[in-house]
Formats: sequence, C-alpha cells, structure tokens
Amino acid sequence: MAKKRRKERQAKAPSLPLSNELVEAIEGWAEEAAAVHDLELYDVVASSAGGWSVQVFLDRPDAEPGTGVAVEDCARVSRYMEALLDADERVPERYVLEVSSPGVERKLKKPKHFSQAIGSDVVLVVREQIDGQNKVSGRLVAFEDDTLTVEMDGTPVTIPLDGVSRAKLTFDFSGAKQR
Repeated sequence: MAKKRRKERQAKAPSLPLSNELVEAIEGWAEEAAAVHDLELYDVVASSAGGWSVQVFLDRPDAEPGTGVAVEDCARVSRYMEALLDADERVPERYVLEVSSPGVERKLKKPKHFSQAIGSDVVLVVREQIDGQNKVSGRLVAFEDDTLTVEMDGTPVTIPLDGVSRAKLTFDFSGAKQR
C-alpha cells in the first residue's frame, strides 16, 4: 500500500465552495494524471468543508502482489495534479491534496468497483436487514444488472445495489507474510 502524500499551500484567501462543475473537472484531471502515469483512477473524494481537501485514489488492477501503486507513482500524480489545481483560478490557494492507493480493504462505491471485486470477501452495510443484521459479510460471487450475489455461510444471497449503503473489501491478515 502506498503512503499518502500531502501537499498544502500557504493561506491567502478564505475557502470557496466546491461546485459540481469543479468536482467534475478535478475528477477529469485525476483521470488524466493517472492515465499519463499508466495507472487507473479508482476514486476521487473532494470536499470544501473546513477547507479544501482532494483525495485521489489510484490503482493498478492487473498488478502482481508487491507491484501495485508505489509511493513514487503517488508523488508523480500528486505533482501533475498540483500543477492543474494551481493553474485553475477557481481553486483556492490553500488546499490539501492526498494521493494514495485505495488499499487492500478498499471501499466499493461504483458499479465498476463491484465488478472488479468478484471473487473477493466483502462487508456490506445494507438498508434492509438480512438474517436480522444490517452488516453482513461473505464472498462476492456475482454482480449483474445492479444486483450483488454474496455467498454467506455457503448460501448465495442476492442484494440490489441500491440496497447497499456501504461496502468494502476485507482481507484476512492472519495468513499474511510477517517481516
């Protein structure tokens, strides 16, 4: 997992609201920055609450273990993004930019994320209880037509995507190699 890189500039102006138009522009810049560096954009989280913050999550989906997103990759994308953010007059002079990998236990937010997670263990927070629980876990075995099929204790359960309020991958660290 790559470390986060944080950039902060000196304050000269109060925080400006973050418009949908600017969020779309930031996502486009992040997509461009990732592609230029042979990476895939996983997600962008932008917020102006309490000061501007832009988090960019990068992925290298077909990477072998140990060859995923490196710190150097994050640094290059951060510098690229910083140049684009600095050049746009809608972006305030003070902001926090963090570029990292989404991590092993990444959040699943977009349909693409669920498709990429087939065969992985997941934890879901669902809107309607399943077996009396709102938080369920199991192996994601299929994702078709915005419906998840999760194998829970050997039983396949179908869950509509709009019935999931939060989702993430889980990883069993007990078998991970110790250094």
